[in-house]
Amino acid sequence: MNRIPQTPAATILTLALLAIAAYVAFTARAARTTEGPSLEQLELAIASPDAGSDTWMLYAQRLLQEKRFAHAAAAFQRVLENDPYSREANLGAASALALTKDRDALHAFLAHLLVIEPRLLLDFLGRPEATPFMSEERFKLLHARSHAQSLD
Repeated sequence: MNRIPQTPAATILTLALLAIAAYVAFTARAARTTEGPSLEQLELAIASPDAGSDTWMLYAQRLLQEKRFAHAAAAFQRVLENDPYSREANLGAASALALTKDRDALHAFLAHLLVIEPRLLLDFLGRPEATPFMSEERFKLLHARSHAQSLD
């Protein structure tokens, strides 16, 4: 009985798995870095007086990705100037403010959100980024009020 050596097959299989792992890692990194315009491109775009809400929204989202939370909150506010009921911009602004850990600014924004969109406030307060604030009485009160108004 002739026995075929298994070492070459194992080596080829190992190299193939390593190549696949490298490809997956490379494409995942490329997807993260090439997803949409760069921050620099967006900064040039918002410098134009013609920059619209869509451009500001992209800029705010890119700032969030870059962990520049205070700047992201300000950019989301620019979107809200044109569309105060934008669900995406309101949630983005609330998330960015929560990530800055500025409790007073977050509370003020959420109190405003209670007035214009209580259901959206309730949705935000259920998110993980809101959890650290829920031990404070003033945030609990906002939660209770938004829950009560959402039932109406």
